[in-house]
Amino acid sequence: MKDEAEYCSIRKIDEVDSEKYEDFSKILGVLGNKGRIAILEIISKYNSVCSCELQPALGLPQPTVTAHLLKMYEVGLLKRREEWKFSYYFINPRYVDLVHQILRTNSL
Repeated sequence: MKDEAEYCSIRKIDEVDSEKYEDFSKILGVLGNKGRIAILEIISKYNSVCSCELQPALGLPQPTVTAHLLKMYEVGLLKRREEWKFSYYFINPRYVDLVHQILRTNSL
């Protein structure tokens, strides 16, 4: 029987600062919900949507839709534009490619 050291090449692996993944980790955590992914699909299709438009499209209570939007907004995945008493949400340009890739993966 060979010694385990013969099977593993011992190399110096560069240290990784896991703090640089903090924002990404939060976004991935928020995406672990089918309602939020559905919201992203709608926003991706229409570019910008009012929160009031999502409730009938999703069949979810308005407080639930609002809670989902706020979670995605708080981690920076969504941006918000206020017009009078309406809030319009759109995908943060920084994460558009990520969202499109996630939505494409879901349609496989």
